[in-house]
Amino acid sequence: MELLTQRPGRRAASATALVAMLAALAGCMLFEGSKSVRRAYAFSHRAHIELEIGCTDCHLGAESGDEPGMPGIGACRLCHAELDAEKPAERKIEALFDGKQFRATAQGAVGAAIVFPHLKHVEAGLECSACHAALERNEDTLELPRTRMDDCTACHEARGIATGCADCHPTILADVKPPSHGGNWTRVHGGVCRAGSEATIDRCDLCHKEQDCASCHMTTMPANHTNQWRRVGHGITAQLDRDTCATCHRPDTCIQCHAEVQPRSHVGNFGSPRNTHCLSCHEPLQAAGCSACHSGTPSHALAQPKPPGHTPAMNCRQCHLPGGVQPPMPHVDDGSNCNRCHH
Repeated sequence: MELLTQRPGRRAASATALVAMLAALAGCMLFEGSKSVRRAYAFSHRAHIELEIGCTDCHLGAESGDEPGMPGIGACRLCHAELDAEKPAERKIEALFDGKQFRATAQGAVGAAIVFPHLKHVEAGLECSACHAALERNEDTLELPRTRMDDCTACHEARGIATGCADCHPTILADVKPPSHGGNWTRVHGGVCRAGSEATIDRCDLCHKEQDCASCHMTTMPANHTNQWRRVGHGITAQLDRDTCATCHRPDTCIQCHAEVQPRSHVGNFGSPRNTHCLSCHEPLQAAGCSACHSGTPSHALAQPKPPGHTPAMNCRQCHLPGGVQPPMPHVDDGSNCNRCHH
């Protein structure tokens, strides 16, 4: 009986221990996995520069061809055969190679979509560091900063070199839409513009001028500008995100329209004599409702003073509500303290 009564507890303890062990094992696997991936590709430029090893000692074609070439395992073994003699296999130079192929891919590589004549830049007298930044601090080729097009164009402009699209891009031309501009691009491009991404693919200003947006939207309205949105939703949108409206509309656009077309809320007793519009600001209290159209409302500064003999402690509603002994108040009773306006 004693064994039976203890078995559930033992099972629970064993299960807890098993979960803890598996969690620890998973953590070790993740940690070791990240270390091994990092180690397999972690070529340190910093360590080689500190040993005064030149770029062309490893990149043999850097000064003779358009492909600078990646290090060969034979050249690396000239130094590492002795350096790696006592190291485990995963830390030897062979770990950086897949056969004779160097496994570390350069993060800054421009890719096949861009024409980059490496030899022409070398012959122009450019140092390697002019394009390959931060090599003296680099511990992993995968962490090298990507080449930015702005750096290329700035260098070309400083040297008086023309920078037409076709000079560097064989397929991306001024009169050809980029691949990203297909499908649903017309509907989603506004969000991409507002996101402010600095990625080259998201840079509208590389091809478009600011007035291009205005000229397009003067004839093509955004998809959400339906008739229902015009009648019901645009006021709420303007209150929530007035900056987006300002992309196309000037402040006087609202004034010109509402001078002829009243908002749909302006019906019934909205104005005089009941002035139910007070409720739109005071129930609940809102700070920016009416001021969007009415920047100065003199009626708020023309509240009648209390008659002689009336004190702030009196109950105004006792006499001034409909049916009282005094004329009723000329506005909706929003529950405020009358002394706020009537002094």
